[in-house]
Amino acid sequence: MITIKVNENPQEFPSSLTLQELVEKLQIQTNGIAIAVNSSVVKKSDWSSKLLQNNDAILIITSTQGG
Repeated sequence: MITIKVNENPQEFPSSLTLQELVEKLQIQTNGIAIAVNSSVVKKSDWSSKLLQNNDAILIITSTQGG
């Protein structure tokens, strides 16, 4: 069992997973978002190869429109 913080909320998963698998499990819309792992932004093209570890901190930022 591993614990990963997603936007400061601890979540438990049965085993290690990639960033892409996390996005799919949490059913996150991928349009207009950026994701940082331990304060480092991960390019969307690298999500499927970025393996998450126990105690990683994930920050998901959603862009908004406005003026």
